[in-house]
Amino acid sequence: MIEVAIFSYNRVEYLKNCVDSVRLNMPDARLRIFDDNSDDPAMLEYLSRTDAEVVRADTKDEERHGGLYANMQRALDMAEHDYLILLQDDTQVVRPVGPDDLYEIDRIFRANDRRAFLCVLFMKAARMRRFRREVDAYPDENIYRTAAGISEKNFARRLAYFDVVLCNVGRLRTVNWTFAPSERANCEMARELFEDMPVMKSPFVFFCPEVPFFRNRSKTLAARIAARVVGTDLKRYLDLDEAKTTLLKERPLSQWPIAEDWLTPTNPKVRRPFVFKDVSARWWLSALHKIEMKFFRPK
Repeated sequence: MIEVAIFSYNRVEYLKNCVDSVRLNMPDARLRIFDDNSDDPAMLEYLSRTDAEVVRADTKDEERHGGLYANMQRALDMAEHDYLILLQDDTQVVRPVGPDDLYEIDRIFRANDRRAFLCVLFMKAARMRRFRREVDAYPDENIYRTAAGISEKNFARRLAYFDVVLCNVGRLRTVNWTFAPSERANCEMARELFEDMPVMKSPFVFFCPEVPFFRNRSKTLAARIAARVVGTDLKRYLDLDEAKTTLLKERPLSQWPIAEDWLTPTNPKVRRPFVFKDVSARWWLSALHKIEMKFFRPK
């Protein structure tokens, strides 16, 4: 069995979309929402009536990423099944996850007892140059993973961990895994403790495009302008139907699972290649945002 943890903060339409995508495409999965003390009235109303289990943070964590990593640790501590998928409210399960997918997940972990994380994300087109340089297809294992030419000691180039990831609960508990307060720190720890993280041949999760951006629970000036320019409407993907899911699973490994090749946004105005923050949807918004991030801390 698989458990799903969704981490949320004040983006009610995106949380609804993520929850609905899990309910539709993974109906047998246990679902918990870990909320980082949202205060938006619509969000609070949704959390009060959803049939999903809701776990609220005990206190406000004012670190850069809010209480994300503390909530990730809570999710791991509370997990009761073999596998735990860590999602964020701006992600979406984009196709049905069936028994054959669960078999693949089991097979990948059985093949190497030093694996603890599995990437179930489609690849971003903007990062494909790096992926092609550092990741290879392995037909004998039917997966992608760190290229054979990269030394195990070359930690900086070994694919090891993402914040949105599938975890082997038992293997994390065996090493007393405790989430560090940044993706980079968790990646470095994963490189020390485990072998590289494989990428599933037929992924089923991806990030929604052009999502409202928060930092320290606040919006930058660029983010406030983006809300007017880009809009605040939910931008999601059409689910892959049965025929397209079959094509995804039966394609050769040489055809990379690039999101832009497989996923269709419901809003035709969404920028391609996809960007994942609304402040990145226009070059000038992106420039303003970078200046703010460099010289100012949003209040």
